[in-house]
Amino acid sequence: MPVNKEQTNANALVTMPNSVEAEQNILFCIMRSPDLQLDILAQLREDDFYQPNHAIIFAAMKEISLRSHKVGEDSMANSVNFTTVVDCLRRRGKLAQVGDIDYILRLNEMLPSAANYDEYLSIVKRASAMRKLINICGKITQKAYSADKSEDVITYAEEEIFRLSQHDSNSGLSSFADETARTMVRINQRYINPDLCRGIQTGFKRFDSMTNGLHGGELIVLAARPGVGKSTMAMNIVENVAKLGKTVAVYSLEMSNEQLVERMLSSMSTVPLKYIKNGQLPGGESDLAKLRIAQEVICSSMRLYGNDYANIRPSEISSQCRRLKAQHGLDLIVVDYIQLMNSDSKDASQGRQNEVASITRNLKLIAKELNVPVIALSQLKRDAEIRNIKDGKSSGGGEPVLSDLRESGAIEQDADIVLFIHKETDSQTGSTKHSLIVAKHRNGELGNIPIYMLGKIVRFVDDDYLNQHNIRAAQTAESGDGNSDESDVENMSFGGEESGDGTFIGAEDAEISNEE
Repeated sequence: MPVNKEQTNANALVTMPNSVEAEQNILFCIMRSPDLQLDILAQLREDDFYQPNHAIIFAAMKEISLRSHKVGEDSMANSVNFTTVVDCLRRRGKLAQVGDIDYILRLNEMLPSAANYDEYLSIVKRASAMRKLINICGKITQKAYSADKSEDVITYAEEEIFRLSQHDSNSGLSSFADETARTMVRINQRYINPDLCRGIQTGFKRFDSMTNGLHGGELIVLAARPGVGKSTMAMNIVENVAKLGKTVAVYSLEMSNEQLVERMLSSMSTVPLKYIKNGQLPGGESDLAKLRIAQEVICSSMRLYGNDYANIRPSEISSQCRRLKAQHGLDLIVVDYIQLMNSDSKDASQGRQNEVASITRNLKLIAKELNVPVIALSQLKRDAEIRNIKDGKSSGGGEPVLSDLRESGAIEQDADIVLFIHKETDSQTGSTKHSLIVAKHRNGELGNIPIYMLGKIVRFVDDDYLNQHNIRAAQTAESGDGNSDESDVENMSFGGEESGDGTFIGAEDAEISNEE
């Protein structure tokens, strides 16, 4: 009979958590209950057994169950029983290791009730999880003694413990009959209360109507050429979502947290970003008052967290967001942007396309594991502009397509929703039109949504926003400094002094000029 495994603790040999009796009863249930054996085999692994001989016997049982034999013209799975288990162990030369045929016979003749198999199963899995947790703690201790940075040890600990917690998340196949019944209950609940199925609202009404909001587990890719305004759009969504009382984590690899806050203050106060940066506020105390109102909204009612570390990796995002969700909740993650990220792999030979593919796959896994939507920004290739030039049009009028996503086709494959911000300039009049293109939507319709850029206050708005704030938009035009991200809606007429969403609007903001 093999000796039990021992675990060396700091001071002495300590027996690891286990239940030999539960393991024996499980092996008995597998051999004596043909109706249950496949279900039990699917829920356990060889390393879930504490006794080495039990692990060997279980491995043989699993091997037998994967074989098949002919019954007429049909293939049937081999039955796991006393005879087939002994035969398999003998042919593998492992019969003596498990205690010879006498021990298998003893297991086969035990008298537990197979009706309680789920109880035995629970005991075996619990003891296995405790042993694995103890081993993880030992590895963490070793790393804590040798690591250069504490952050590396904390990240490793969180990843290993989270991986252990996900070990039994795969529940296997389920009956569609049962699932249909549960789904119909949810459909009935949505019919009674449609708000139950509504995702996070972005503040862009037509987009929210098309997608029913952003849902947990979704990877949303927002792409555009440089300078068109993808960071602006992302931060506008962050602002709108945070105003709903949601918790948002923003990872900016391009801009600092200070720059992001300046943009939010400009967007919410309607004080042009140019004046916030140079300190020459034309309205003086009036502009400062608007900025203080915006500050109060951000500080008192918006749960926003930012990380502007330029070399962030997906594993670090996952670790930090797991911690944030546990401590403060988490509803949305924004990453700006994919092409600036480094993958967790240190293999430089894999190529940039494979590296980007790994990054997008990990972002999708983060969305699923944390059950939150992830908005990841992406650059576009110059292909669309080149196509337009070949057609004799250099105004950027051709709409981007999925193949324009830069550096990897995996971006469009992993994404649940792909959005393009498209800017079209009339070379004759200089007027500019923006649109938000839903180019891929795994669960709904595609479309092209008109949007308007208030460049001086770094804000995109839609038709609903213009109507709500009594803004009349004639056309948009390039700003004088040539920055395509700074075009404005002209001839705007605002009503009221403070909007319902916390954005301050004063009479002096009735027109945003085109001075820049």
